[in-house]
Amino acid sequence: MTASTAAPALAPQGVTLRDFSLRAGPLTLLDHVSAEFPAGKISLVIGASGVGKTLLLRTLVGLVKTNEGEIVASGQVRIGEREVLDVGPGVGLVGVVFQNFALLDELSPLDNLRFAASHRPARDHAAPPLAPRKLLADLGVPLDVRTASLSGGQRQRLAIARTLAYDPAVILFDEPTSGLDGGMARQVAELIASTHAQFGKTTIIVTHDVAVLAPIADHVFLLDPTTRSLREIDRAECLAAQQPLPRLAYDTHSGEAPTAADSLQPLTAVRRLLATTSQVVEQTALLPWRLIPRWTSPPWGVRFLLHYLRLVAGPSAWVYVAVAGAIAGFVTTDYTFRFLPYRSYIEPLLEENLLDAVGFTLYRILVPVLISSMVAARCGAAVASDVGAKVYGHQFDALRSLGARPESYIGTNILWAFLVGIVGLNFIAFVAARVVSLVVFAATHADLGPFFWQAHFEAHLRVPGQWWYLGTGWLIGKLLLCGAGLAAISYQLGARPKHSPADVSRGITSTVLWSTLFVLLIHMLFALVEFDKPPGS
Repeated sequence: MTASTAAPALAPQGVTLRDFSLRAGPLTLLDHVSAEFPAGKISLVIGASGVGKTLLLRTLVGLVKTNEGEIVASGQVRIGEREVLDVGPGVGLVGVVFQNFALLDELSPLDNLRFAASHRPARDHAAPPLAPRKLLADLGVPLDVRTASLSGGQRQRLAIARTLAYDPAVILFDEPTSGLDGGMARQVAELIASTHAQFGKTTIIVTHDVAVLAPIADHVFLLDPTTRSLREIDRAECLAAQQPLPRLAYDTHSGEAPTAADSLQPLTAVRRLLATTSQVVEQTALLPWRLIPRWTSPPWGVRFLLHYLRLVAGPSAWVYVAVAGAIAGFVTTDYTFRFLPYRSYIEPLLEENLLDAVGFTLYRILVPVLISSMVAARCGAAVASDVGAKVYGHQFDALRSLGARPESYIGTNILWAFLVGIVGLNFIAFVAARVVSLVVFAATHADLGPFFWQAHFEAHLRVPGQWWYLGTGWLIGKLLLCGAGLAAISYQLGARPKHSPADVSRGITSTVLWSTLFVLLIHMLFALVEFDKPPGS
């Protein structure tokens, strides 16, 4: 790194806890503690794994909902002169370098920084933000390598650069040396120290790696679960703090308290099923509100929208549904005439009616049911996989820490992608079915030709003076309802807490199952109402 990078726009500020308490489920982690992390210094928060260090960090940055359920926080948390407890993410004062970096892999390294810089809150001073390109150069992150292809060290440097581009007053590091060997851990410690020396941000490091990180710290605080305290200790006490401390039986990283025995309880499984169902119903009820694109940065909101449109209705999906539509068009047209009983006697009398029935069935029933089911399976799985990976990789937390609400950038865009995508894909599939039906009929009925097909295929669909087919309102209505439900299901099941790749896989499987059942139920209910009418209505 060089010393020529512009000074940060926001001056470092201290973090103060006063009479602060933190409870996770049945456990009290901190009980009326007071502590001060000085401005412009490096402070270490140490303690054994599982004692609540990460939960404290997540509480400081506003990544957990306190006083709403399992996590309860009280007291006073100030950053500089500002009270931040329960203000929530996006206050613009705290940035996080996550343990697994939580980078947006679909964006380039430069765009990761541009995203952070574009969500930098407006401030009263005129100092410019740090230049993204220069930040990457100073921290040794290549511009011409995909984010997902960066090495571990480069990804960590990129995570630090992204946080600096957001220009917070305080930077929090979550277990920056976890899982690293001694040599790599020392390199990370040197990187943090040199970054701090260059940019001067107030730095708080949550870690259990005392030996490597204590030498770079100005202050060391011990989170002691036995006394439920957070107290400053001197370097001599750091060695004693390396001895194993009692591990809590609560998942203080995520704020959940599942245990192996609990997960086997039938009532627990029922409660989780009911909770998931109620969440999906709640998401569905909020769909009109979700339609409003409340993006902090509209250009980035559009980019996320295009990402999910490609995921739901990209070119590969066009081929997918076109092939399905072509098969439907071939089967309905060829088999209807080929296997007609007493074909030589009946077909000349019923050709018009049979073509009429084929066209009506393809447009109003077969193609919509087929495509909705395929979208539920293919696109639902793709979206649930994308969202689940973002949750497991803490990218949802990264978005929140940068003041970008996942509900808007991801949830709203998934909703629009499904609404637009399912209608568009159904149209592509029907066009393919229509073309194949025409080709098959013209090939098997050369004496009648395509004009006969044209006149009778649309006989029950065309209305004089209208350019749209009869029943288009019913068709679009059930497709939009299917799309809205698929968006709610795939987002909700994908966004549930993920602690392992197996959780992501289970979310995908559940999405495929419930999405398919949902669209079949919608089509069944619509059929009971839509076709319970006189012909021609």
